[in-house]
Amino acid sequence: MSLTLQGRFAQPGGFELKVDLELPGSGVTSIIGASGSGKSTLLRLIAGLSRTPDFQVALNSQDWSALPAHRRPISMTLQQPALFPHLTVEANLRAVPSGSRFKEATNRFGLQGLLGRKPAALSGGQQQRVALARAYLKPAALWLFDEPLSALDAMARAQLAPMLGELCRTLGKPVIYVTHALSEVVQIADHLVILEAGRVIGAGPPGRVAAELDHPLSPMIDTGAILAVEFEAYDEAHDLSTLRIGAQTLRVRGNLSRAPSPLRVQIPARDVALALERPMGTSILNCLSVTLTGLAPTPDGAVFAELDCAGQPLRARITRLSEENLGLIPGMALHALVKSVALDVRGGWAQSPE
Repeated sequence: MSLTLQGRFAQPGGFELKVDLELPGSGVTSIIGASGSGKSTLLRLIAGLSRTPDFQVALNSQDWSALPAHRRPISMTLQQPALFPHLTVEANLRAVPSGSRFKEATNRFGLQGLLGRKPAALSGGQQQRVALARAYLKPAALWLFDEPLSALDAMARAQLAPMLGELCRTLGKPVIYVTHALSEVVQIADHLVILEAGRVIGAGPPGRVAAELDHPLSPMIDTGAILAVEFEAYDEAHDLSTLRIGAQTLRVRGNLSRAPSPLRVQIPARDVALALERPMGTSILNCLSVTLTGLAPTPDGAVFAELDCAGQPLRARITRLSEENLGLIPGMALHALVKSVALDVRGGWAQSPE
């Protein structure tokens, strides 16, 4: 089972999207890229909202290329909820044939007390919850999310993200989730596609993409490393969670005691420093024992130090002068220093707000 996307799509003004992808037919695939990279264009091609004979879409070997949007078995949620303004919440939901799932949808998205209101009487987060419930009610073989949290304020995102994360984990259908921020999906993505200027510059499981890709032109794409960790303890006095990686520990912000395990920690290469000795008298809480496995120069004059941390890959982005000063040679034992404030395991997904 797979979703095949192949071909090119040119837009007025010179932008061209060109991809050749075979995505998993299950789980969550996240398409990540900066504004203008082609994320939404690719989603529109999948949905049939944009079509060209030069671009083919097929799910499980069924060719959708000639199908108009309304005939594709897709449920799609956009940045803006696009509710019917003259209808109540209940009427917006009843507009989709739902059978016995209506009550399930209203309970899942906490809409029981909002059914009699019209969209104008709802907050942005409430409107998006209605839009998600409506999408949930539509029978679909594929779910598409186009930055569903981007138009919301921080509080609304914190309330909605756990619902959306749980939905993605339990749908049982393939999900394509478009975002400009890896942190938004790092806990739920099974597959990553990194787009830049209409081209795929990375694709695969999160750990592999993170190990292979650090792009100096886009801080968002500084994936660095994604480590699998286990929750160990929460320090309420300092609002820090201790996570275990092998026999070592990481401390990160927030209470992760109720988060699903294992967790993923994204550690950008730019946030990792190296030392020959374990430092004393420093504000940096995280010091990991690592082994240097390789050195890779970058086009802009920096160096990626490839590291092994308890059997998982880690990366540090350092200067060539630092490489010379430390006398780095593959096989060396080193200490990797990571600020706790540089890590955010939660990403809005890991647990519901109190």
